[in-house]
Amino acid sequence: MIPEGEFTLGVFPDEKLIQFMSDMTLSLNAQPAQKVYMNDFFIDRNEVTYEAFRRFKPKLEYTVKDPLEPIRGVNWYEADAYCLWLNKRLPTEIEWEKAARGTDDRLFVWGWEFDKDKASFGKQVKSTGHSSDDTSPYGIQDMNGNVSEWTSSWYQPYPDSTYKDKLFGKNVKVLRGGSYHKTEHGFMKEFTILPYRNFAPPKERFWDTGFRCAKSSV
Repeated sequence: MIPEGEFTLGVFPDEKLIQFMSDMTLSLNAQPAQKVYMNDFFIDRNEVTYEAFRRFKPKLEYTVKDPLEPIRGVNWYEADAYCLWLNKRLPTEIEWEKAARGTDDRLFVWGWEFDKDKASFGKQVKSTGHSSDDTSPYGIQDMNGNVSEWTSSWYQPYPDSTYKDKLFGKNVKVLRGGSYHKTEHGFMKEFTILPYRNFAPPKERFWDTGFRCAKSSV
């Protein structure tokens, strides 16, 4: 269970962030940083695997070597349906961020400094349950790397934000977390900080995107 209490949502445009970000515009949709109080909730320790998803869709065919790899290539509707099948739901993006960061504003689950060797960045995807370094203060694994994850949240500006994005309020869902494929692109570090907000139409499928489920405590 993730305990109730305050945490910092979003990013401050301060030196901790600026020192390694080559494109500061990527963090503008995660500003202004603000304290958010949350009730306690449950979130899966690991990303949903091919093995688990096949119990939901027995006819699922896949070619991965290890059925304990996180499932990927599912769209938002399929992820949502799986969680509802278990009497759970997709986490909100705010729940996801608190579960990943804890209460001390860290940018990565292990702290504030980027380390390409502490999570599955630009390598083969890892099977679940083996990410000792990529583990949040609450024991949740693979939130910095492995696969990006669908959340239940629509893409909207944060309260008091002055940033304008033409996709705010459109038919796009928020994706959270870096993935094993991010080093192939130019902004690897920016894509992997925990407050980073990605987004996509819910019908889309991505080969580096999966999900995990959550549940309210009451």
